[in-house]
Amino acid sequence: MIAARKAARAKSGDVRIREARPTDFAEVAAMHYPVWRHSWSGILDDFVLDMIASPKLWATERYPQDLSRPGWFMWIAEAGGKTLGMTLFGPDVAHPADLQIDALYTSLESQRRGVGGRLLNKALRSDISGDAILWCAEKNHKAREFYENKGFRLDGRSFAWKPLPGVTVPHVGYRLTRR
Repeated sequence: MIAARKAARAKSGDVRIREARPTDFAEVAAMHYPVWRHSWSGILDDFVLDMIASPKLWATERYPQDLSRPGWFMWIAEAGGKTLGMTLFGPDVAHPADLQIDALYTSLESQRRGVGGRLLNKALRSDISGDAILWCAEKNHKAREFYENKGFRLDGRSFAWKPLPGVTVPHVGYRLTRR
């Protein structure tokens, strides 16, 4: 508990941003999963969240699958031996010049401390030179506010994610114009 508090209070200079290795995936998933559940609270019922994801599934299947796509990366933020955040990004399939941010999560203790902004900047400084795009659940107001504060704007795209039969989650598209 003390180590977690120290990591959460880490100064910006104490936070290290680096590319994740497969040996990091279990620890990344252990940080990512509870934050993901928290962000989806009120959007999907807990039993649905239980059915569609688990830290083990992410560490052993999802992360390796996502990172097998050409040009895709996962970067993590860490301090004091603790993973504070992660981002997963790469070229958009439909428009490879555009950067698609697939995930950006920081531990609850690290939020509003600049960690998410540093991870976002790492993704934005990747070799992909086009616009940056992402999807947000329509009802995920905290994430939408974060991205809007970073200059992303609604771009008119929308889709209905259907993680399970009978379950639909409206999403909206965001774009950061960089050209």
